[in-house]
Amino acid sequence: MTIGERLDNVPVWLRKWIVGFFGVLLFGGVIVGLFLYFYLTARLSYPERNVIYRVNESVSQSSNSTRYHIDRSSQASISEGGLLSGETLQAGDSDVRIKAIMCKSKRREKGDIDEYELLNTTYQKVAQASTKSEKSRAVFDISRSNYIQNVAGLIDARAATEEIKIITLENAPEIARSVDADTYTIDEASQKPLWRYRLTDGRRYFGFLGDKYRYSTKLFEKKAGIDSKTPSAGAGLNLVYHSAETGLFGIMPQGSNLYLFNEIPGYIQSVSDYLSDKKNTGEIYAFKISQFWDAFPWRILNGGYVLSDSKGEIAKIKFEDFWFHYSDDVIYHYYLDLDGNGIIDDTTEIIGKVLFSMAKSNETAASAEGETDYTINYSFMAGYNVKNAVNDFILCGDIEAMMPDQIFDGFGQHSYLGYVEEKRDDIMLYLDRNTENLDRAIKEDDTLGFKTSILRLLLYAKRPYVTEVAKKINDAKNNN
Repeated sequence: MTIGERLDNVPVWLRKWIVGFFGVLLFGGVIVGLFLYFYLTARLSYPERNVIYRVNESVSQSSNSTRYHIDRSSQASISEGGLLSGETLQAGDSDVRIKAIMCKSKRREKGDIDEYELLNTTYQKVAQASTKSEKSRAVFDISRSNYIQNVAGLIDARAATEEIKIITLENAPEIARSVDADTYTIDEASQKPLWRYRLTDGRRYFGFLGDKYRYSTKLFEKKAGIDSKTPSAGAGLNLVYHSAETGLFGIMPQGSNLYLFNEIPGYIQSVSDYLSDKKNTGEIYAFKISQFWDAFPWRILNGGYVLSDSKGEIAKIKFEDFWFHYSDDVIYHYYLDLDGNGIIDDTTEIIGKVLFSMAKSNETAASAEGETDYTINYSFMAGYNVKNAVNDFILCGDIEAMMPDQIFDGFGQHSYLGYVEEKRDDIMLYLDRNTENLDRAIKEDDTLGFKTSILRLLLYAKRPYVTEVAKKINDAKNNN
């Protein structure tokens, strides 16, 4: 029996019901499909609550740059959020109102040029830094050394005078296992530069593949009895910390180990000590930064980092991204083990959030000069305890200071943490214009302010060994 003969045997009333059913199903499916399309693709604004500070940054970025930290210039307007102004919001309201601009920061990173300016509400400079860079022209210098000098100072806007506070000298060969940057501060009495710290960045593959494969960070300070001149390699140096990535190749996001006052033993050394049953007699303050994956929704594979010690978790930064509604927005959640039990409660121990929202123009093609323009909005929000919002804002910066390798990789490769930390440092400098905060603002890694950050973080995390760490730090400070 053919299909036509089978249909002829179906009653007419049943045929009408079948045709009507499929017609309604098709029409309804189209309506539901359109509704879902518009609903899921609608661009919404992430609900901002208890905003402390808000930053709006206009960026011009070179699309032809081959450097790891790509050439870019930016102007950021920083304003207070509704929380600091004392305004109250109704339930369901989003704190998106713009307050008066508190300050403005400008950055220019292009080729060998690196400039920084911080301006007050009347657009007068209150801090600035500039870099002078010169390539070696020696015929037989196969490493192609780059000699870099960065000078930073605070400015008295009324007198229009600058007081130099920090000088950083760096000899950066393109082919090398490590690069040293020496920090000098200006002595108040003699007005002469005094050597204070050396930051050493380790590079994979001897630097042949560029500076993006940095895998370790070491911070040294001047030993007691050493004059103000820069010590030679390995001489007159006290190790403050050593941080080294734990992953391979430096391609994917990864964690690190961080030791205070001690070198991290290499693989061969660790195996040798284990086989010889050699015990370390010194006190080891070891920390671990663990990276975890974002299993859902997979838009950003890097799910965040956890800082821990032998007792358990100290702090955590968790990344939140979205499939629908919020486009490429990312929320950075900061947690701290406030009760000191080694276990972070995601509900009550969140100390801050940052909304990172990038808005690109409709014209995505680069200009004739190879530059692309876009805007980034940062919203720094309070955590669980709103009353401690300003103090917690600084503690979030302390967590960032304990993750030097991850911050270095946070300029668009593994995250945007580097840019978030950059804006936080701008705010801290404006609120308290001192040498430590100036150093934070002009560098990716904290040198002058690292000791303050580690002690403050361990104190709020109620770690029992914070007294021992403080004693070692104070002993070194007194000796210097």
